[in-house]
Amino acid sequence: MKLIAIDLDGTLLSRTGVITKANQEAIRRRQEQGDIVAICSGRSIHDIEELLKRSDLVCPILSGNGAIGFYENERIYYHAMDQTVVDELWEIAKADDAYVEFYTNAGVKVLRSGSDLLKRELDEVLPHDQSFTREWAEREIEIQNEQFGLTYMDSMADIDFARDEVYKVFVYSFDRRKLHRLRKIYEPRNDILITTAGWTKIEIGHPHASKGAALKQLAEHYQIPIGDVVAIGDNLNDVSMFEVAETRIAMGNAVDPLKDLSTHITKDVEEDGVAYALTHYV
Repeated sequence: MKLIAIDLDGTLLSRTGVITKANQEAIRRRQEQGDIVAICSGRSIHDIEELLKRSDLVCPILSGNGAIGFYENERIYYHAMDQTVVDELWEIAKADDAYVEFYTNAGVKVLRSGSDLLKRELDEVLPHDQSFTREWAEREIEIQNEQFGLTYMDSMADIDFARDEVYKVFVYSFDRRKLHRLRKIYEPRNDILITTAGWTKIEIGHPHASKGAALKQLAEHYQIPIGDVVAIGDNLNDVSMFEVAETRIAMGNAVDPLKDLSTHITKDVEEDGVAYALTHYV
């Protein structure tokens, strides 16, 4: 029996945000052979559950970059962030007019003004940064809005911290200088863990929450030796997962630091690279 942890964006999900038939069938074949296939993503628990439901897949879920472990209505573990820490992170981001999402056990909370903020920022940045196109950026905004479980709010006061435990704070921007400023403020803190799944993103969680720690916990939960653990990913937030797994498969579209850690490199995400990896490398 193997434990196979698969990332979503840039890995299992196509650019249109679906799990293709080829990838679905490859996962089912591994499950039929007795392997455990887990989804390990920075996305919210509600979003991942809906994506799996639409694909008729049942898998353990490691959500929020490892903040939550969940399977068959059982919470395996949960790393909630301290309210004071979340408040401080928000005040810092707000001072720089940054777009922020709060991942909670009641869904992803985002300000109603969020999309307008990103579109306004895009208009300001594009004349000075030609490294990306308006078409690409507008699709990125659509992807953020397509998440399942989004709850729009008028202010931070709409979050009930006693009920809606925050497990991830997500900062998004097209302004590289803004992201650099925020990183310089956030990174010295020892009460958070920062990672990213792309240059536009700062993903902040509990200091004990990482994909690697989550994968190790899941392996212990199912009593699977690390030698039988497989990880498939594409970006920097998958590095900790690769540091745990014995078999490490980078997507063809993966960033170079992840490829450097890999034991295999599969096809591109748009070429059903996960299905190819599960068939040829596991």
